[in-house]
Amino acid sequence: MQCLTLILIVICCLGAGFAAVPAPAAHALAKPAAPASNFYLEMKNVVRSVPTKQIQNLVRAYTLNDAEFQAVIREINSMPAYRLRLQLYNQPEVRQFINWLSQQLVLSGGSLKVFDSLELEIKIFNKYPHWAQSVNGVAGFEQEFTYIYPLQLLRNLLETSAQQNPTFGQFWARLVALKPVYERLSNTPQASALANRLRNLGVDVNGLDELVRYQLGWSNSTISDYEYQDYLGGGF
Repeated sequence: MQCLTLILIVICCLGAGFAAVPAPAAHALAKPAAPASNFYLEMKNVVRSVPTKQIQNLVRAYTLNDAEFQAVIREINSMPAYRLRLQLYNQPEVRQFINWLSQQLVLSGGSLKVFDSLELEIKIFNKYPHWAQSVNGVAGFEQEFTYIYPLQLLRNLLETSAQQNPTFGQFWARLVALKPVYERLSNTPQASALANRLRNLGVDVNGLDELVRYQLGWSNSTISDYEYQDYLGGGF
């Protein structure tokens, strides 16, 4: 699922979409003793490291004022894109991951609502007058997004938290292990067709794909001098 919407959905390495996924029923949650280290607080720290306000202002400025970007937004809100998102959430591995994540957050005093702040809200008026003259097409949006999004900082924070917190370590390993799901969906005719349509609209599909892969621990192609660890080789 190589497209701009994936950046917005998994912008905190989880997906703001997780907040919209129904939590498991109360009777499905296990009740063992809470872990000594607080997984919820660690996750909250990661979420807070995402510059959500800046990203929201950027998306809002381009959505209101840039015709090229508006075409991309229409495409990622199309019925084919919606069906792909449903297909992603309905993958057994993804549902198992979300259920596990929900349980661990509840056990540490939180919930999936920790991701609510990642949801973007777009208002219909420009916040600042200069927004109307400051947009520069899809390429301009991508350049500005890359500038404000702390890719390496978040990757380092995720890996450091995984090393210091056992539950977070399981989270990171489980997240990395979702790579085959991504590969499987990326190779479907529906995903390829969506990627081609976005590419025709000016989206740097390959660049966004590399960003997603690096952020979620699936590759190290984005930052060449980083010492990448192959988490897929370990169990969890």
